[in-house]
Amino acid sequence: MCTAVNMKAMKMQSRQETRMKRRNVSAIGCSLLVVLSAISHAASLECYSCSDAVNLDACTAAETCRDGQVCFKKREFTNQVQFDMGCIDKKDCGQFAQTRNASEILKMSADKRSYCYECCSKDRCNKDICEYPSHSLCKDDESVDCARLNSMFSICKIAREAKKMCPKYCELCDLVDGSWSLWSQWSSCDVTCGIGSILRRRSCTNPSPKNGGLDCPGNGTEMKACKLKLCPVHGGWTSWETWGKCSVSCGVGMRNRRRLCTNPRPERFGNHCFGDSTEYELCYNRLCAGVWTDWQTWSNCFVKSHRSVQTRNRTCSKNVFTEDCEGNSTEIRACEGATLYTDCSDIKQLLGKQNNGIYNVTLWKTNLTLPVVCDFSTDGGGWTVFQYRFDGSVDFYRNLLDYTNGFGSLNGEFWLGLKYIYEMLTQGKSELRLDLTAADGTVFQEVFQNFQLDNSPYYTLHINGTGGLGLSTDNGRHFSTYDADRDTSVLNCAVSRHGGWWYGSCTSGNLNGEYITPGTKSSVNVHRSMYYYPFKETYSLRISRMMFRRVLKD
Repeated sequence: MCTAVNMKAMKMQSRQETRMKRRNVSAIGCSLLVVLSAISHAASLECYSCSDAVNLDACTAAETCRDGQVCFKKREFTNQVQFDMGCIDKKDCGQFAQTRNASEILKMSADKRSYCYECCSKDRCNKDICEYPSHSLCKDDESVDCARLNSMFSICKIAREAKKMCPKYCELCDLVDGSWSLWSQWSSCDVTCGIGSILRRRSCTNPSPKNGGLDCPGNGTEMKACKLKLCPVHGGWTSWETWGKCSVSCGVGMRNRRRLCTNPRPERFGNHCFGDSTEYELCYNRLCAGVWTDWQTWSNCFVKSHRSVQTRNRTCSKNVFTEDCEGNSTEIRACEGATLYTDCSDIKQLLGKQNNGIYNVTLWKTNLTLPVVCDFSTDGGGWTVFQYRFDGSVDFYRNLLDYTNGFGSLNGEFWLGLKYIYEMLTQGKSELRLDLTAADGTVFQEVFQNFQLDNSPYYTLHINGTGGLGLSTDNGRHFSTYDADRDTSVLNCAVSRHGGWWYGSCTSGNLNGEYITPGTKSSVNVHRSMYYYPFKETYSLRISRMMFRRVLKD
């Protein structure tokens, strides 16, 4: 039928110029074929050409299309109506024309703000397309036979098209397509630093769709990036280092391992790493020798091998975790009027000034013969040295048993032993002296009167003076080690300070701490090294010597 009408139309075109003024449904159907034919054969089609125009009357420029092109017009609305016009390949025109959103071409309405993309094939025809009377006027297009168009193409079933030409006939006068409100203000950035995003919103309420009208095309939200200042970098731990050596050669000791807050390092006010940089655990190598009990009192003198002697005994305290004790269970000594010296004060008083060195003394209660280091050159002499450190060759991070019995070598670094210090101090009033040397060679001395220790197991420190810093702050404190935590702090100060001492909370002097390069501070903990705060604060010292002297009556 269309072919017949088409042929008729072509004949009418040659006979009379008023052919296009007679419009009916047949003419409309055939005109579509004529348009398609004209598009395919256009040789020099001219089209209005402009981009992002807001006023159609101002768009007067034109361009000549190439073969295979037609005129187009695109109308879109963001905050205002804008138009693009020009030439386009005919394959890109039509129901499936390429747009920002392919679905939007199916959502065209008569509203002037609605998206529209249409083509035409007559010279400068593209100003007039995408312009339909609003269907809200409920007036059918007089150039269209709505009844016939509906009978042939069921146009009323395609509401988006019918409302443009036949709103009254198709009873679409109450149909309202949705339209967007204006965009809201941009939101605040959703992050406080670094790169985030901001968004704005609009609603399909200007007006809202009604009676089967289309929803607004596009999205109700729009988002874009926002960039603020760089974020802080929070510190992270490295992996733990391998475990260090055990602190004792036998029995139960301690070992540690470290980690660093460099993975990454804190930057730009980021948090430092949480937790400890050093971790400790118990370690065990082999059985230790058994532990002797204290010596019994000396027996009465008796004759043995033509000598008057006396003996005393001790018992080896052992269990499944210890071996036999080293040494003898019985000790013999002569009775014949031998002069006994109970400490270095005795030697000075009875023998006068002597050379500094190692001397044997006999403890006044247990009668134990004990080698000690005597100082006869400092402040009148008679000092018994009980701590000496100068090169770090002896590890002072020991358990309570080691600090009780003593360790090291009298020819080098050593700790005399709490039980021996205690017994010698019980003879009478004594004074305590500290002799310290810094990395730069400067020296420091401090003397405390009425130096005493309580008996085992606490060996509590007693000296005159409780004010200031240094050893005065430790007056009245129990002696603590990593396996005997007796300090007043929530921490184990012996572990934190890496030594054994009369810790309180914790201390301002740590002369039994870790020996590190003199004049430096520990990288693990500034209070961990051998330091004395009244002298060089927390910088590590080169030499520490502690000694006591019994104050003899004139």
